Amino acid sequence: MSTPVPTSRVHAAPAVPRDPRAPGRRDRGSTSLTTVLLTPVFVVIAFMAFQAAMWSHARTEARALARNSAALVARSGAEPGDVERNAESVLGSDVNLVDADVQIQSDGRLVTARVTARAPGLIRGTSTDVDIVVAVPLEGFRP
Repeated sequence: MSTPVPTSRVHAAPAVPRDPRAPGRRDRGSTSLTTVLLTPVFVVIAFMAFQAAMWSHARTEARALARNSAALVARSGAEPGDVERNAESVLGSDVNLVDADVQIQSDGRLVTARVTARAPGLIRGTSTDVDIVVAVPLEGFRP
């Protein structure tokens, strides 16, 4: 004859129906929905900031080239045509500015250098025009 083994009784909590409006139920899935909706917005903002920095860099390059070209003609007496060709060859090897054109003019008092080009964007069709004009006074002895 075997003796019965005592078993412990587990009392389960009575099933209480949860209120569907309770705070724990109401926000279910909201984090993933927020992530899905906001991630593309942040990616677009990041690309816009990067694009603005690229365009600013292209303008800075054009401004530096125009200033250096005008100073070379005004201070060193270089021929404007030679400086134009040299500046266009420098810009031709640059990827930040395309379709570049350099014009240098002197009126006897000022040397004006104008650089026009197009700065390409990250996405096709988002390029911007760059037009920089720099004037440097002509230096030298004037009796």
